[in-house]
Amino acid sequence: MTTRRRKTITFTLSEALRGTEAGRIQSVGYMQVIPLVSDLADERFVSPVDGGAEAWTTDYGALHFYNPSIAILIIPCHAGYVVKMAVQDHAMSHAGIVPSGWQRRFTTAMCVQDSQPGLIRRGNYRMTILPFPLREQAMELHREKNYEKLWDGISLFNQEMGLRAQSNLGYFLYQFRKELDQFVAEFECIPRQVGAIILINDQVVGVERTPSPSFWKSIWPALIRECYGSLALQVARSRGEHPPLPKTRVPLPDGIDSLAKLSEALAQVSGEEERRTKLIVRELIHEKIRVVNEEVLHGLKTQTILHPHFVGQVILDDERVVYASLIARKKWMKSKEWADTKPFTI
Repeated sequence: MTTRRRKTITFTLSEALRGTEAGRIQSVGYMQVIPLVSDLADERFVSPVDGGAEAWTTDYGALHFYNPSIAILIIPCHAGYVVKMAVQDHAMSHAGIVPSGWQRRFTTAMCVQDSQPGLIRRGNYRMTILPFPLREQAMELHREKNYEKLWDGISLFNQEMGLRAQSNLGYFLYQFRKELDQFVAEFECIPRQVGAIILINDQVVGVERTPSPSFWKSIWPALIRECYGSLALQVARSRGEHPPLPKTRVPLPDGIDSLAKLSEALAQVSGEEERRTKLIVRELIHEKIRVVNEEVLHGLKTQTILHPHFVGQVILDDERVVYASLIARKKWMKSKEWADTKPFTI
């Protein structure tokens, strides 16, 4: 039985990541990833990828899921399906829970390509996650039943990326497929990893946590490729780089004339970047974050973030966070970028 309760609760990012610790930072170009590792592996949960879930549509804006596994299916926030057939592709506007053996129908889903009729046939498809620039709008409209609700956002995103201003997510995914694939190759999962803190251009843009390393490994390609990779491409394009090329964020010192000096300099650069990145994250982890309950199903609470800096959702088993997906708001990212600039001097 599903019940809805609009109760507001407060927690910190540190509490949401309880039981995890930071791994060694991975850095390429404008993006840094701090792996979150843990000895807590809750195998009671599966993703649509590792659980073999079937997805299909029976109407525009209605996504169905069948969970054939013996575990509880957690559908990641803003999971979607861009299938290779002449049908209307769809994405979720929030996270979802489907108990073992259940079918669930989510009528708040979104069509992600206009001018394309047809319904997705029942099957096991490759899961994607919405590009970062679309996720805030999707979250703000997650209770609205309107299959066109993301079309304006997709059209604007395509235009910003130099594509035709049309509400078809496939345009972006096809045009930038090689650049997006590059992110999957450059950032890798490490043992015991259950999540990550993602930074773009020295700003925290996302915090992701899953129940287990197997769950994380199954959804990481979609997160790093379509979700956060899209933001890195957008930032690079705004700075006149298309496609973006990897660059050293901390410049190497002059006077390097041997391999030994080069190795020492690279170690210093890596250490400085890691120190600076951790300092940025420490500023956020104790900030109070309000959430509101969306539903309680089989003892699992799905909650939506209410915060000036972040949007997203968390799923709790009792008081323990088993899944979290928080992304930075565009307005906060812009204001922080301005605040971090140096004052004028002459």
